[in-house]
Amino acid sequence: MQLFLAAEDPLDEVLPHTYFHLGPLGITNHMIMALLAALLMLMIFPRLFRKPQSDAPTGAKNFFEAILEFLRVEVFRPALKEHTDRYVPFLWTQFFFILFCNLLGCIPLASIIELITLGHVTHMGGAAMGDVSFTATLAVCAFLFIHVNGIDTVARSLMDGTYGKHGHHQEHTSNGTAGHEAAHDREHMRAEALPADVPGDLRALADPTAHYHDDEFTGRRSHEAAALDVITREQEKMTPVKAILLALPIYLWNFAPHPFRPKKGESKVMWLADIPMFCMLLALELLGAVIKPFALCIRLFANMVSGHILLAVLIGLIVGIRGVMQLAVGIPIAGLDLGIQLLEVFVAFLQTYIFTFLTTLFIASAVAPEH
Repeated sequence: MQLFLAAEDPLDEVLPHTYFHLGPLGITNHMIMALLAALLMLMIFPRLFRKPQSDAPTGAKNFFEAILEFLRVEVFRPALKEHTDRYVPFLWTQFFFILFCNLLGCIPLASIIELITLGHVTHMGGAAMGDVSFTATLAVCAFLFIHVNGIDTVARSLMDGTYGKHGHHQEHTSNGTAGHEAAHDREHMRAEALPADVPGDLRALADPTAHYHDDEFTGRRSHEAAALDVITREQEKMTPVKAILLALPIYLWNFAPHPFRPKKGESKVMWLADIPMFCMLLALELLGAVIKPFALCIRLFANMVSGHILLAVLIGLIVGIRGVMQLAVGIPIAGLDLGIQLLEVFVAFLQTYIFTFLTTLFIASAVAPEH
């Protein structure tokens, strides 16, 4: 048994091991763990949230519902405003898939199965996020989701005739009070002693789409002004084909700032300074758009691998020392290993939150009117 345990490699949890091939595709332990995480989600969430519940939830449903509501109210809604309900399914799925993969990686399934089977079944487990290809895939999915929805938002506003109607992000409470800047509105600011960004009108918690919807100031606007807006929008609506063709160029046009764009009444000569500066800033913004998902990929990968590497180094110290000192060094290192394992659980939650939070911010910046 001692020889068996000594032969165990602490890095096996993060190293890929191929079990079999499906054509040219090699199925690794990381793929199996990712599939296990997906299956757990399919088993847990449809069963717990099969139908709405009027009374207070209990048990596992209460646990998951608390996390879901925290993410929606505290993380997604302050950034996404009226777009919250549209993107919540993707962000919830992303969060729990990464979290389940991270937590499964903290469980030494490979060692447990190998011990139970007396070494006949090896490497059946591991940290899926310890494979950079998995974190890269998640980052690419986030990148595509961010910019495809940014372009889609432009196309929708062109088809609705609302593009260019946002001088600033105007908001109103869900009972129809006047438009305002959110930073100066006590209805939207965090109230004293409240744990969340709770507005004065609590209906916003259940329906942020209505609460943060733009340009519907029914409490202050005359019927003539509202009718004129409707006529203007109807005249400016585009066909879906035209809107889709124009959406990408407009999205790129707004992707970088125009520092010298002439304002109303200014000389058009300012375009000669604005266009070259815009091209340089656009190149930087496009580079940043690629760097952002790359940073998401490397951050998640490095943090989920670092704990296993540290454990391997500490265990290597025990193996490298001979004699009585091996016992003197091994005892404190064993306690330190336990602390690191607990820290890894915390890091699993933290890195999942960071990945989802940053994705939320990137989506919010992409779907904001005229950026």
